[in-house]
Amino acid sequence: MPEAVPPSSEYAVLFADLVGSTELYERVGDKAAFEQVDRCIRGMRIAVETKQGRVVKHTGDGLMAVFRDADSAADATLLIHQTVKELPAAGDQKLALRIGFHFGPVVVAGTDVFGETVNFAARLAELASPGKAITSSETARRLGPEWRSVLHTLPPRAIRGLSRPVEVCELMCEAVGELTIVQSDHFLLATEPELRLYLDSKTLLLNATRPSARIGRDTAADLVVADTQSSRRHAEIELRGDKFVLIDRSSNGTFVQIDGEKEFLLSREEVVLRGRGHFSLGRSCANSPQVVDFVCL
Repeated sequence: MPEAVPPSSEYAVLFADLVGSTELYERVGDKAAFEQVDRCIRGMRIAVETKQGRVVKHTGDGLMAVFRDADSAADATLLIHQTVKELPAAGDQKLALRIGFHFGPVVVAGTDVFGETVNFAARLAELASPGKAITSSETARRLGPEWRSVLHTLPPRAIRGLSRPVEVCELMCEAVGELTIVQSDHFLLATEPELRLYLDSKTLLLNATRPSARIGRDTAADLVVADTQSSRRHAEIELRGDKFVLIDRSSNGTFVQIDGEKEFLLSREEVVLRGRGHFSLGRSCANSPQVVDFVCL
């Protein structure tokens, strides 16, 4: 058995909830659905304990767990998603998870924990999309640099029970899904990260030697986009850990198209660039006279 979480007044509290279990029961029947849900929950429990956490309770088709620190909760988040994703499907339907976690003070009563930190973590799980995880901006600041590089800051969100919108971050699990998870909880890089950018006839290579670039109408920018919809200092790209992050600083936003995914608008936000794709400043890539292509090497 893993070592129990030591007594403390502060924990990272994590909620993980299965999505699609009701439909699963309808499609494959009670026995097959129950077996699939049970496999998922057992896999989630093992993932929590592997990352030195403790399962506090089961919550319907999910669980609540506590960890010593925010990094352990993030490690468990990725492993939980990976574990459930790799389980065989029941019929043609696979289950996904919503995860939320928050670090803060809790009230310990026996094996259970209570308080605002617990309530807030539960609300964050409700905000998460299937296959994603949400954490608070305060918790994000406690994470190590390897995690901050795959956090996407979201616009302030209204959360049930709170009087004002709060700042939250999405942990982009798919951006780190191809990395090898090892028992030491570190990420191992086979090669130095590089990003190649193409605009018209110009090529720009970013790496550890040249870790950032400015993009916009400003003639001093590293990539100059003359389109009137772009701002002078429209966007930046910077290397964080082993990931290149595109940061929008404009009025009209940056439209991003990652190969195999739908185009989305980045507005005063940032995103980890992965694989290959393209982006444009101020208007959709389909309508832009100048599009920046990128390839992560």
